[in-house]
This record gives sequence, structure tokens and C-alpha cells, in this order.
Amino acid sequence: MILDAHDNLQRYQGLFHGVDPAPLFAWLVADCRAVEPGAKVEFAGDQLFAKVLRQDTGAREAFRWETHREYIDLQFILGGGEIIEWQSASKLSPGVAYDEATDLQFYAPAQAEILLPLHDGLFVFLFPEDAHKPLVGDGTNTFVHKVIAKIHRSLLVV
Repeated sequence: MILDAHDNLQRYQGLFHGVDPAPLFAWLVADCRAVEPGAKVEFAGDQLFAKVLRQDTGAREAFRWETHREYIDLQFILGGGEIIEWQSASKLSPGVAYDEATDLQFYAPAQAEILLPLHDGLFVFLFPEDAHKPLVGDGTNTFVHKVIAKIHRSLLVV
């Protein structure tokens, strides 16, 4: 997991190989706020794309732990706020079988090791070993507006 501020996004260009992240990064910083929630924007086909979301937050019990095997999430917060609960996937028990079509593995309920309060100005990279439970209410905001960039694991050097 990498947590940082929007102003520092350019520092992470070195994580990529086989694709230039500059168009994605420029779009995140300058243009993504103009895109309607629900939209999908492709940068390198199904290898690198982004979805704009505006979702309600709620009680932690309403959401499930998840990981992704093929894609790394870059969650870039635009407005509102949420808490993303984090735990090492190796410490969780799968709740259902991995769904290859959606690249989702859900897990049985468990305690969080870290609570990440996220708001406009922050982003987080979540890797396959980073189990996360998004959309948990932060006590202030009732929604989160964010971009989730999906980066195929073959495009990163980590």
C-alpha cells in the first residue's frame, strides 16, 4: 500500500514499465473532475483504465473485505470522504471463491489492522496483498467521490 497526496502523484511514474502513466496522471490532476460518475476512461485498453465513482458510505458491517489478483487499485479521492480499512490478505480467510471475471476475492469478516481516513487531496495504491474494505463512513461525509484506476500488475515493477 502507498498512501500519499495528489501533489506527489508524479513521484510514482517510476513504478510503471511497459506503459507511460503520464496521460493517466495528467487526467487525474486536471480533467477527471469533469467526468460523470459511472464513466470509464481507457488509457491502455483493459491493462490501464479508470472509473469515476460517487458512492454512499456507511457502517463497516455493510461492506466486505476484498482483494484483486490481476489489478492494482489507484484510488484517487475527489470529494467527500471515507475510511478504507486495511489488513494483510494473508491474515484473512476467503469468504467465497475468487471471481476471475471481476477480479474480486471477498473475505470473511475480520478486524482491521489500519484505518485509512481518505478525503479530497489523497490517493492510495492498493496491491494484491492489500485486503481493503472501502466505503466505511468517516463520521463526517455521507459519500465519497473518487476515481479508481485499475492497473494490470504486469505494468508495475513492484
